[in-house]
Amino acid sequence: MSRHEETSLRERVLTTDDELRELLDLLLLRANRRQMWLLFIDELGRLGDPLMPMDDYPEDPRAMTTTGDLGDVSQSHLLMHRMGLIREAIGHESVVLVWERIGGSAITDADRCWGRAMAEEARLLEIPLRAQFVLHSQGIRQLHPDDYL
Repeated sequence: MSRHEETSLRERVLTTDDELRELLDLLLLRANRRQMWLLFIDELGRLGDPLMPMDDYPEDPRAMTTTGDLGDVSQSHLLMHRMGLIREAIGHESVVLVWERIGGSAITDADRCWGRAMAEEARLLEIPLRAQFVLHSQGIRQLHPDDYL
């Protein structure tokens, strides 16, 4: 995809989650490793910068970690807190998470666990989480609350 095509894709106003999924399908294509993508939606409903991949996120969102500023918190709390800080710093409206992993389109236990944990932390921290998706070996699918409750 050329830089011009990517720029024009980013100018699309994403009114629905289906429009967001279609755009992510064009940008991310297929899974090739385990990583999490952090994306932002601006106040006009467009995909904003940066698109941030994160390798080696923890296996268990409930695992505890200690930080200098937050004390003892779960991995999911730490990640969502940091995502909220980035969102505020760059002035975007909401956060989108894409869980990339090798495998089929069926929702896995790990997808459920991370989806549930991040949705809960977003709610507790009052961070607007627009949507979560799973990028798998055949494409992308939205992770709905019914998938992880």
